Amino acid sequence: MLTLGGGAGLALALPGAVLAATAAQPIIDVHLHAYPAAMKLPAAATNPVTGAKSTVRTGAEHLTACIAEMRRHNVVKGVVSGGDGDRLQAALDWHVRDPERFVAGAGIRGSDDTPLPPLEVLRKAFADGTIKVLGEVSAEYAGLSLSDPKFDPYLALAEEYDVPVALHIGTMPPGTPFDPCCRTARARWGHPETVEEALNKHPRLRLNLMHSGWPYLEETIAMLMLYPNINVDTGANAWLLPRPAFHDYLRQIVQSGFGKRVMFGSDNMFWPDAIGLAIEGVASATFLSAEEKRDIFYENARVFYRL
Repeated sequence: MLTLGGGAGLALALPGAVLAATAAQPIIDVHLHAYPAAMKLPAAATNPVTGAKSTVRTGAEHLTACIAEMRRHNVVKGVVSGGDGDRLQAALDWHVRDPERFVAGAGIRGSDDTPLPPLEVLRKAFADGTIKVLGEVSAEYAGLSLSDPKFDPYLALAEEYDVPVALHIGTMPPGTPFDPCCRTARARWGHPETVEEALNKHPRLRLNLMHSGWPYLEETIAMLMLYPNINVDTGANAWLLPRPAFHDYLRQIVQSGFGKRVMFGSDNMFWPDAIGLAIEGVASATFLSAEEKRDIFYENARVFYRL
């Protein structure tokens, strides 16, 4: 037994409870991250929920561990994000390793130290189907919104090739603005309404608001109401938030009538075991019907990402 949910005090048996809940339920994980095979990951990174220290040391080991967890929990498809350069190649490597399981995405940021990739590179990748998603777009970390004019050519390209966009939105990890990577990051860029100008300039865009815009519940619901081309994913909320807080947030989105537009995403980062924790977060939501769980785990992503 272990305690999940940041001190929520909910004791759960894993993996048994997860395996029992999802044995007959295929799952699509729309929120995965790839790291270059040779990249050294944080030594003994501690899972912030379980306290377990990761044994994964490199990007290559991370990929192997993620595939094992996905097989274990019947995750049949995964949308994986890489960044520019080596990080983009990492996402492509995941697809090459298991082309039936992984859909490669191009992560972009737009900060001075991680500039946007050449448009012609993405055009070729979209055209030949090598890259099928523009995302994770982490503009917020660069102190930008998706509506910044610098993203317009990339969003226009996504429209042209009917490529969905996945955007980090909501809040960021504690201390992000003090990290040398992200000195211009600000909470205000996490408000979901900051994407409105982008959506109106690019009305055919399919946009996934990652992390369901947490903690901006009302704003997220307003955007879902106003823009039918928006979906959301559960992201790290499903395992990092205290369980009652995650369930309350998810419940209000579903009960507001948007259960068909919520997708499962683990955002497991350095902890492949978080895939199971995130699955359990949704599977344990007693307010969801079996049909609603199937929608979140599989059907909504199948439709949105056209898998």
